[in-house]
Amino acid sequence: MIPNKWSKILNSNPIFLITGEFKKISTLKNKLKNALLYEHKVLILRIKNTEVDIDATLNVTTKFCKKNNIPLLLNIPNKFSLKADGYHLQAKELYEDFPPVSNKIIGASCHNAKEISLALKLGCDYVLLSPIVKKYESEPLGWDNFFKLKNDFPEIKIIPLGGVNERNSMQDSYAGISHWWDLHSP
Repeated sequence: MIPNKWSKILNSNPIFLITGEFKKISTLKNKLKNALLYEHKVLILRIKNTEVDIDATLNVTTKFCKKNNIPLLLNIPNKFSLKADGYHLQAKELYEDFPPVSNKIIGASCHNAKEISLALKLGCDYVLLSPIVKKYESEPLGWDNFFKLKNDFPEIKIIPLGGVNERNSMQDSYAGISHWWDLHSP
């Protein structure tokens, strides 16, 4: 359930900004500044690199988000034991049990109708559906399938991800990594 504090942002077609790879905290600090270029945004802290200091990363990111009034969602190991405005589930986590969560934003990465159904059953507030546009080796869903699934599941906010950016999105709200992470910091 979306907390009242964040309902205006989540209902304003925000851009979901997912953090990319980094090795140094100084790099993270510089990259986070790119988020300030977007008016309505949600930040998803994603860490895949096991060498990253999670405590330091979380500290820097939490301070940045609080200072700039940006909801912070975690997509990192042991996310439910950490304080944040919400949590983002990977598709594989839709099949697992997770602790009850209240007054937090909950979202999930999905790739098909079955995963969207699971996200709904778990009470997710939104899903990031991917990949929409061809990028790398994966076969894209395409915009036609995106809109079909969006029409099939009107009860949940479905956000396009995967090769989507401000130039090619057919939605006001979209998600991505490289479109913002790879910019030169302001």
